[in-house]
Amino acid sequence: MRIITNPGTTALLVLGLLQTPAVLAAQERTPRPPAPGAAPVSVVDFRGQLGASINNAGAQLSFELSRRRPLSRSRHPLLSEAHVGLAEPAYYFGTFDSLTSFDSRRNAFDGDSRRERGGAVSGTTTRFYVTPTLRLRARRFIGLASADLEWWSSNAAGPFFYEPTRDTLLDPGGDRLTTVTSAVLYEHPLATGHLTAGIAHSRMRVRGGSLNQIQRLGVVAIRQFDGRVLSLDRPSVTINASRYLDDPFKQGEWTASMAIGFSLHR
Repeated sequence: MRIITNPGTTALLVLGLLQTPAVLAAQERTPRPPAPGAAPVSVVDFRGQLGASINNAGAQLSFELSRRRPLSRSRHPLLSEAHVGLAEPAYYFGTFDSLTSFDSRRNAFDGDSRRERGGAVSGTTTRFYVTPTLRLRARRFIGLASADLEWWSSNAAGPFFYEPTRDTLLDPGGDRLTTVTSAVLYEHPLATGHLTAGIAHSRMRVRGGSLNQIQRLGVVAIRQFDGRVLSLDRPSVTINASRYLDDPFKQGEWTASMAIGFSLHR
């Protein structure tokens, strides 16, 4: 569930996951395969995250409870880290052109169009998602493919509303969104955690809207810390820069983001 506050404020920050698929921002919590004969064990995590980005702009703090469960008992490199992620409603706090109402999916929803319609309004949204993921590990190299399957709803006036963290129009009565992500990463162990970096490609599409398709290619780096740092439990820093290969209003442009995540689950 998202709670939008201070709708009249023009913000300069945005949630990092607006630009970074969830599977890339969660490297540290992938469940390990069970021992032979043992039942798969789920990993439950409650995390907070604060992020910043350019192209789009806004400010947001999020809290999310998630569960990840192995998909296979196999120790084979292709299957040993395959898992599915489930999330309960997340809570977000921020200021954007959030929940601005539109008449049709085919309406232009670039920045000028949103401002003409009055910008952000107060309201709530709810998101559930499932993320099946395949990961192939060869020493320090990781190849992955995932699909974020999301279900959204909102109390926005509609008939459609602008969702800023996905930069698209959604039906407040219930809508589906899919993001397919592939990446090749290199993981370097450090004294306190690890650094992961590589190339990532993502493609997002909303049901029934040709304008609601976004495709990006870029680089991502994730610094994951072990233990506590500056009073934060298992914090992570995710930095992403990518180019829009397909976008109704930003094709050919670049975007960049940074997010700081931390665990709230002991």
